[in-house]
Amino acid sequence: MHDYIAKNILKQDPRNCNYYGSKEVGAFLKGIMRPGASKDWRQVLREKTGEDLSARAMLEYYQPLMEYLQKVNAGRTSAID
Repeated sequence: MHDYIAKNILKQDPRNCNYYGSKEVGAFLKGIMRPGASKDWRQVLREKTGEDLSARAMLEYYQPLMEYLQKVNAGRTSAID
């Protein structure tokens, strides 16, 4: 949800965004929470964001860190190096 809110509602980088005071974000979150137990939460999430719950957004968020770690650890053969 954070990725969707940052990119589609706030039009900001997910790594550096602020929800504070956003009525649009509040309305979006209410729309997800309002159905409560009457609807499957996965269906509500899919309807509101257009995608199923997955690790895609988390992997995208941490991609710069992964690239850095791969560069720093290039050539290492074990955790003890």
